[in-house]
Amino acid sequence: MGQVIVVGAGPVGLMTALKLATAGIAVDVIEKGAGLSRQPRAAGYHGAALAALKRTPVYKEAAKLGFSGNGLCWRKPLVEDGEGGMKMGEIIASLPFASNAETRDEHGMGILYLPQSQLTELLYEAALQTGLVKVSFNRELYEIHESESSVTAVVRNLDGGSEKFKGIFLVGADGGKSATRRILNIHFKGHSWPERLIAVDVLLEDKHLDPVFPTSMVIHPVHFGLVTPLEPVQPGKKTLYRCSIAVDPNDQRTDAELVSEANLMKFLDVLAPGPRPLDVKILNSSAYRTHQLCAFTMRKGRCLLAGDAAHLNNPFGALGLTTGLLDADAAADTLDLIINQKKPMDLMDLYSDERRRAFQTFVDPMSTQNKLRCANDPETAIDDWFLRALINKTPEIMEAFSRPFFDVWPTDMKKLTASRGL
Repeated sequence: MGQVIVVGAGPVGLMTALKLATAGIAVDVIEKGAGLSRQPRAAGYHGAALAALKRTPVYKEAAKLGFSGNGLCWRKPLVEDGEGGMKMGEIIASLPFASNAETRDEHGMGILYLPQSQLTELLYEAALQTGLVKVSFNRELYEIHESESSVTAVVRNLDGGSEKFKGIFLVGADGGKSATRRILNIHFKGHSWPERLIAVDVLLEDKHLDPVFPTSMVIHPVHFGLVTPLEPVQPGKKTLYRCSIAVDPNDQRTDAELVSEANLMKFLDVLAPGPRPLDVKILNSSAYRTHQLCAFTMRKGRCLLAGDAAHLNNPFGALGLTTGLLDADAAADTLDLIINQKKPMDLMDLYSDERRRAFQTFVDPMSTQNKLRCANDPETAIDDWFLRALINKTPEIMEAFSRPFFDVWPTDMKKLTASRGL
């Protein structure tokens, strides 16, 4: 029997498991899927989330596999490049990612780029190497039972049979459609955005790449989007990019129709730089809806929620998975304090309150405004106070913008516990 059950073998669940194992706590991870997910998802880690990642055993390898960058920019749509192709539009404003002595790399940059699937693999291997983490795939959670001293997760196996996992605590990190949250009857409050996003991992060559701000949020009233390289750009060679573009809310096509190769090429023609006709290779794609949702609580009994199981937000500004990693960091510390240092279980309420506070006061409003700035007329975008401040940025302005990424976004459970005399 593991001391903690973690539901979900994504990066949030596996980081939780790895941190717990590092503290000497045995973990059973149960995952509905047949293996680790390969879907195109997050790719950038910055601010306090990068600091948390640096404290794990996987960071050095992640830094080798990934690459660093300075920040992001807001751009107008594609323009002709004078060579028969298209290039990224004019920069309206730019924002260096918040960094401090702990997160800044040797180049002075504050963001690590690495596809989520690769980070997941690193966390998975590191967790298994501890000898304290067991991962069971093809296990679908359908019941949770609690006693005064334990919690039991009942799962369905691939063959239709059932199996029980017993522990002292359970962490639900099983995504936006969380079975953990549903079984615990925790309400998910907020709203969904009307448009879907298409995420495409694609090999393309951008002859006019901006080496300072390669990540772009493209402003357009309907087909706004994100363009970012997923590997170091080499001149004269095709580079792996993630292109995410909004679909007209009135578009009635199914997700499957939207991600057909013919339709993907039409979407890429709107967002992707390069020669025309496009000379690209599509590697992966997905269509999905975005939301601004937060669980009414992230703790119920002996169970905690983390990551997308606890909150969802749109991807503009890279505040989705990164917030989940900060949940994992705080959840693992919370259970470490309770199990190893015999602190009271009330810490689980403190975890819930502080992580919900971080989402409601920082992640939700920040990501919401990032998205709304992109879904705009590029010719009038400069009227936005935030973009205007970035154009006229001073050290004082940048300090004010950067501070919440380190003071509000993370939750230091050990420091909070000590400060409250618990």
